[in-house]
Amino acid sequence: MKNTKKIIIGFISLIIVLAVFYGGYFKNNKEIEFFHDKFGIPLPKESKLIYSYKSYGALGDGYRLYIYQVTSKSMNDIVKKGHANHWSELPLPSDFTASFSKKIRAITDETTSKLITLDAARGYYMIRNNQTNASITGTNVFNSSFDNVMIGIMNLDNNRIYLLSYNM
Repeated sequence: MKNTKKIIIGFISLIIVLAVFYGGYFKNNKEIEFFHDKFGIPLPKESKLIYSYKSYGALGDGYRLYIYQVTSKSMNDIVKKGHANHWSELPLPSDFTASFSKKIRAITDETTSKLITLDAARGYYMIRNNQTNASITGTNVFNSSFDNVMIGIMNLDNNRIYLLSYNM
């Protein structure tokens, strides 16, 4: 009887451990695939999601931030293959960065706003309207009609890719 209980407890424990690993594996892949879905750039297999945060309300308002770490070689491959050709080159214009920083602080929490490297010197960025998928350039991003925005930043200095999405 004791052996049967031990076997059952062991089996249940194994199922729980496998479920946790299984769920974590697919969640991470889902968040990596999200970048590909939104920007059309497949991230390499060795990409790691190093930060993930979503904050959405009942009506769909909120934001998400994903930060991906890739190797230097992978980042160079992304750029060489021309995936970044339709992206604008960093750095962001200083007047744009100041205004954009205020907008991000207004829609996110303080910790999240500090994680986004708007002062990156080397790399690429893309700002898109979530609903139409159209690129947003210049001061159009601050127009109230662009309250559903997707921002991608490829920082070549630290080999990180940032994805910030917000719906207001």
